[in-house]
Amino acid sequence: MERSHLFHFPHRTSRHLGTPSSILLIGLLYLLSVAETQASQLRVAISALDSNIVAEHVQSGLQSELSRKGYVAGTNLTWVNNKGKVKSSDVNVIISTSEHHPFISLVNQQGVATEINRDITEFSTPLAEQYEINFIKKLLPGTNALGVIINKNVIDMPNTEQFLARQEQKGMHIVYYYIETSDELRAATRILASAVDVIYLPYHITDMPELEQVVIVAERNDVALIGADHRSINKGVFAVYNIDYFQVGRDTADLLVRLAEERDTFNGSNDYLARPVLSLNLDAAARMGVELSSDIINKATFIIE
Repeated sequence: MERSHLFHFPHRTSRHLGTPSSILLIGLLYLLSVAETQASQLRVAISALDSNIVAEHVQSGLQSELSRKGYVAGTNLTWVNNKGKVKSSDVNVIISTSEHHPFISLVNQQGVATEINRDITEFSTPLAEQYEINFIKKLLPGTNALGVIINKNVIDMPNTEQFLARQEQKGMHIVYYYIETSDELRAATRILASAVDVIYLPYHITDMPELEQVVIVAERNDVALIGADHRSINKGVFAVYNIDYFQVGRDTADLLVRLAEERDTFNGSNDYLARPVLSLNLDAAARMGVELSSDIINKATFIIE
């Protein structure tokens, strides 16, 4: 299954044109489109009001998608530091993880603006508070003890501790293991594996190249691994239920280009919502001794089998 986008553009119908003239026509159209992309210039100002891993993942997805679209920094893409002023950039992008600001705001030189907001309407409390207890209990019934590996050196560590502490108050026993270097990952996983049912890995752990060590130990001890980052599904973590912030960044790039080219009229912040989705790695689940219900599998947006 493919990962769904934040929003969808209408599909265009096509028809067979015949050969060989159709091949020549298609080739000419392709060359023209490439030339147009290479000739276009895009100036983007991007700023994050909050310094954290979520904002970094959004920016990473945005830059990845712009690159895929043919925008190369130093050639036809310029990153502008205009401190919030739109005049020197084609599009100004502001990212904020604060509840008091839009998640992502975009505005072009003509003042046309749009927003992407996180959709948490299905939750009675903020996503970070609700994520652990509800997700784990539904995914792995009978789970009572959750292990968490935390890197002491990351800026998000206090926030991770705060929302996990709230889960413990709701009845989930949490065992922490703090590391300072990635060399400690294997030992941390071994110790937690003997004391918990499932291990949760925050962004700053799944971003580490040594994540494979955690996966190997978890599989050998039949301990389930869940994570915060959807990209960790491809690295051996078996489940993630969260907003896919890298994909949000890619979708932001689509909006950015449309705004720069003035191709659409945007009607306000309710048009684009970033929603939590479920990603599953069924192969990893089997190796960890996890049996998933068909109901859970059917709710997944992205599946590796």
